[in-house]
Amino acid sequence: MTDTTRQDDDSAAVKETSFITAVIRAMENDRPDPYLSDPHAVLLSTPRSRTMAREALAAGGTVGSVIVRGRFGDIALGRAVAEGIGQVVCLAAGSDTRAWRLPLPAGTRFFEIDLPGQLEAKERLLAPVRDRLTCRRVRLSEDLRSGTWPQRLTAAGYTPDEPAVWIIEGLLPYLRTEHFTRLLDDVAKMSGHGSVLLIDAPHADYFRDPANERFLAFMRARGSAFQLGLEDFGGFLGSRGWQAEAYTLRQLAEGACGWLPAPPGRLCPPHDHHWVARARLV
Repeated sequence: MTDTTRQDDDSAAVKETSFITAVIRAMENDRPDPYLSDPHAVLLSTPRSRTMAREALAAGGTVGSVIVRGRFGDIALGRAVAEGIGQVVCLAAGSDTRAWRLPLPAGTRFFEIDLPGQLEAKERLLAPVRDRLTCRRVRLSEDLRSGTWPQRLTAAGYTPDEPAVWIIEGLLPYLRTEHFTRLLDDVAKMSGHGSVLLIDAPHADYFRDPANERFLAFMRARGSAFQLGLEDFGGFLGSRGWQAEAYTLRQLAEGACGWLPAPPGRLCPPHDHHWVARARLV
């Protein structure tokens, strides 16, 4: 298999997986006690994505990392905007609905970047709530493994000298280490002082836990193998110039993050070894 063919296969798998997370958020929103509210996720729950979600959950996939990182990111984004940060960049935006469902100030520039076709499909499905957009949303179709997305982002109106909020959720398991480090370096170069990074990643224990072997095999069979796990996510981000607070799901359930309501135990099962982090460029 050539590198180009492998990248095409990886791209297709990532695009499919993004709408699975919308199904998971819709399921959570329908609970009587939701930890994350996303009333628009149901619009992205297509018959295909619902079937794929059922298969993933039956194979041992968990919902906790999707729901907890969503609530974590919502609160952190709200705080950053309240501090006066006026530009947001959501990388691999997939089925993210924050531009529609959060009360962002009208002057906020919300940039979404994802693979060609992904964001166009999302816009079609979210057409019934297009009037819920309160910010200025800008869509860019781009493969983040290429070196052209920073230039295209700037050309679309992003200002590198000003602080920004960067959202990178659900992407890192699918990246090779070299792509991940290059992406973080590009983000740092594009960020003004005080920029905020909201990011998640699997803990290295996820791959060592026998309880996850079935799900990992399921993902490999779909062409979307998890590849990247980290022992010390906060330390890694610190080595790239970010001052980070990073938590495992278990730590969050124990109340380790003072500004986040502790997620319930059902969202933090013992085998869901996952990091979420908020970092600031220093």
